[in-house]
Amino acid sequence: MKKECMQFQSMVEPFLEGKLPGSSRQSFIEHVRKCKVCHEELEIYHVIYSVLDELNNEKDKETTNYMQTLEKKLGTASKSDSKLFGVSAAYGFAAAGHAAITAGVLLLIL
Repeated sequence: MKKECMQFQSMVEPFLEGKLPGSSRQSFIEHVRKCKVCHEELEIYHVIYSVLDELNNEKDKETTNYMQTLEKKLGTASKSDSKLFGVSAAYGFAAAGHAAITAGVLLLIL
């Protein structure tokens, strides 16, 4: 992993929590748009955060478009765009399922 990527991966959680300052936030977004590895890492964290948030808030939603909410956070939302960096929506659903299982296991452990 590139040194630059390691720096940006430490910004994933603050970004998702809305705690990343403006200049750092912009640098983070620019890097994630260019780096497929960091973008995929961000997608995974975003799905996990979303699932945990739903579990914590006991929301009863039939479907949640995790990829669309991530696109909005990155400022790249597009009605017709179903792929980011070549990653299909199916990947998002698979990641969501994996995140839900992981969250369930974490809740059992904690």
